[in-house]
Amino acid sequence: MKPAHSYLLAAAGWVLFIIFVPTISAQEATLPRPTGVPQDWSQRHIVYSRAALAEHPEIMEREPRVLHQEMQRWQAPDGNGFAGVEPHAIARKSPTHRDWNVIMGGRVAPDMFPSKYVFDPSLPPDCTRDYVVFGLASTNTPGGTTPPANLVAFNNLYVDGTGTAFCAGTGGPPWPTQPNTLFAYNITTVAGGRIKTSPVLSLDGTKIAFVESVQTAPVQTIFHVLTWTAGAGTIAAPAVPTSMTNLLVSGTAVDSYASPWVDYDSDTAYVGTDDGKVYQIKPVFGGTPALTGGNWPIQVTNRQLTNPVLDSTLGKLLVGSVNGYLFQIDTALGVLGPNLQVGLTGSPNNPGIYAGPIVDITSGTAFVVSPNGVDKIGVATKSAVLVQVDIATMTEMSEAKIGQGASVTKLKLYEPALDNNYYNGLATGMIHLCGTGPGDTSPYQYAFGFTAGVMNTVFTTRQQLLTSPNARCTGWTEFYNPNKGVAGTDFFFFGLSQDCYPPGNSGVAHGCVEALSSDPTIPTAFAQISSGPTGIIIDNYSTAVAASSLYFTANGKNTAYKFTQDGLR
Repeated sequence: MKPAHSYLLAAAGWVLFIIFVPTISAQEATLPRPTGVPQDWSQRHIVYSRAALAEHPEIMEREPRVLHQEMQRWQAPDGNGFAGVEPHAIARKSPTHRDWNVIMGGRVAPDMFPSKYVFDPSLPPDCTRDYVVFGLASTNTPGGTTPPANLVAFNNLYVDGTGTAFCAGTGGPPWPTQPNTLFAYNITTVAGGRIKTSPVLSLDGTKIAFVESVQTAPVQTIFHVLTWTAGAGTIAAPAVPTSMTNLLVSGTAVDSYASPWVDYDSDTAYVGTDDGKVYQIKPVFGGTPALTGGNWPIQVTNRQLTNPVLDSTLGKLLVGSVNGYLFQIDTALGVLGPNLQVGLTGSPNNPGIYAGPIVDITSGTAFVVSPNGVDKIGVATKSAVLVQVDIATMTEMSEAKIGQGASVTKLKLYEPALDNNYYNGLATGMIHLCGTGPGDTSPYQYAFGFTAGVMNTVFTTRQQLLTSPNARCTGWTEFYNPNKGVAGTDFFFFGLSQDCYPPGNSGVAHGCVEALSSDPTIPTAFAQISSGPTGIIIDNYSTAVAASSLYFTANGKNTAYKFTQDGLR
């Protein structure tokens, strides 16, 4: 693994080169380029202003998630860019159907994510070294094989059912081509252990950090780092890891919602458990993981926690709770800071925060959602809320109402997504998410603009997605594709849990994944998915066939899916 600082310094120079000297030709570009980009749940929780990066380029050295997003949002001078494409592949046409699905014998937990690795973002997609990995919370391996596979990865990803995509593959009907199983492990170290949260990759992609939760007595939370081996195991006959560290985090609680956050700059991880404690682990990928002592773990609350998210500029870790509070931890001192009540604590319905905050690392602000909120003086709003927070002081900057939410009946709402104009610092930048109807629980999409960096409290757009009061939205994932449209296109992907009716078949209740875009000429696309999708990971902006994709599993089936971004083909 390359030293993190040299890797990031070289890459930061490359990105700044793109930002400030866009007219220089490829032949004149001499700065080294980075290799390897992990794409996981955490990347979408760090946002920024491009203008602020120009003033503080050190942010990209400290926080590679910013660097990786800039590499994707702004192409390299030679046009290859983030998994670009060779000229011969551009001429191929995309197929008109979805790419592939694989029965894994288990499911990713609701609202949790796979992780994707792009080997070299400056080159065309790599059929061997690019991979996606799924951590499974429930397992039922085909044929009843014991033990089951619960950490499964695929490569040869860019294939489709026609056999004409970027990667070649083999398989039988109905899919002539399929991905390859790169590895399949059973990682269970204690009977009943499962991966209930999202895995996180090392910067070079050779290691995977994840949490094993043991729900049978005695309950436990175990932190693992696995160095994988290509070809190890199959879904039907998984391998036992031969290079995996095992760190007991808690012997009294599991981890239901808090995927590990890795601070790559300091090689430190943060893990939350259901009894409201946050643990610090160091090192992660650069040695044998160990729990930090002293003030750690920190007792934040006594309830389940969300994914923690670190603002490395301020050194503050933010974590939400199902009790409706957002908490701040000073990571340097290891002390609990101020908190902010977002949800209506004590309500018979659900005030909880279930998605980790979205952190703007350049402005020191964050965004968080509660389905049953309070206003600025702590009284009921009778509404779901999207709140903007000042991280340093944990004071509310703005509160936007996003429908009835859980003020009448229990439901959960998840994270928003900022559009590309926000990253560019434009006045037209907006934040998008799912809420509910103003007087019912049917799913609605909302978008809010900004005035001088503060979120407007009145929506810019509000639109009903389905008339069903029982359908529920996932969180939103944004992906800017600079190769789509005249000036690039912003795409937003999310799921609905049920009652997505295909044209001509309105009697069938089914979940779906949807794709919206910033281009009004591109129609909304949707594809049926049993009970809707889990968290969605987006990869490349390549124009090669089946090489710009999204990855997820179904909530209602033991199946991993890959769809092409454009029209969910």
